[in-house]
Amino acid sequence: MILANGPSLNTTLTEKSDFITGKTLLAVNFCVTSPLFEILRPEIYLIADPLFWIVPEKREQLFGELARKTTWEMTLFMPMRALKNKEWKPMLSRNEKINIVIYNTTPIEGFQWLCNWAFKKGLGVPRPHNVLIPSIAIGVRLPFKKIYLAGADHSWLSEITVTDENVVLMHQKHFYDKDKSKAATVTQENLNRARLHTILWHMHVAFKSYFVLENFAQKMKKEIINITPGSYIDAFKREKI
Repeated sequence: MILANGPSLNTTLTEKSDFITGKTLLAVNFCVTSPLFEILRPEIYLIADPLFWIVPEKREQLFGELARKTTWEMTLFMPMRALKNKEWKPMLSRNEKINIVIYNTTPIEGFQWLCNWAFKKGLGVPRPHNVLIPSIAIGVRLPFKKIYLAGADHSWLSEITVTDENVVLMHQKHFYDKDKSKAATVTQENLNRARLHTILWHMHVAFKSYFVLENFAQKMKKEIINITPGSYIDAFKREKI
């Protein structure tokens, strides 16, 4: 089961705990900052946000928390760019419980059959504009027949506003900061704030990528099931738990 960081994850974890118990869990990005991390004890963790390699504070918080809190065997998937910036290594070297696996984030596009072949070989993923995309791509390659998605709200459209100064704000709520988060500008890799057309284009690419991943899963005879209440993702089978 992939635990995305959407605000609905709090409800799922609280009200549907029996369904989650006994399943292999994959957590992402800043899940480690939540007290629930040590309760859930995910066996798999995946990070993708490029800002981890650009903003030292984010990197130190993430890897510092992972090193301190992880007391069980866990596989940590990190993008290829982690090999270029190795400032994370001293922080994780103190924890022998974390097994690091590097994955390829090369964007794969084109004919679906060619994409499926490349995904299966681990040569890349659909354009990784968010952490859920590589999480699903890798999840399909792992030996699971069903992949459940929880916390995959993706309800950003209703959270976008534009100020009178033409500043685009987006309220990105997560299950670990639902009552503390505020609307803010979206930071790009160059650390400039994103304009509206850029944000909407990223959304377009992400939602389209889910259909590509659904096709890949079918070819691999796997099933992706979205159990997120109110999710905006329209590519996968839905199921109420």
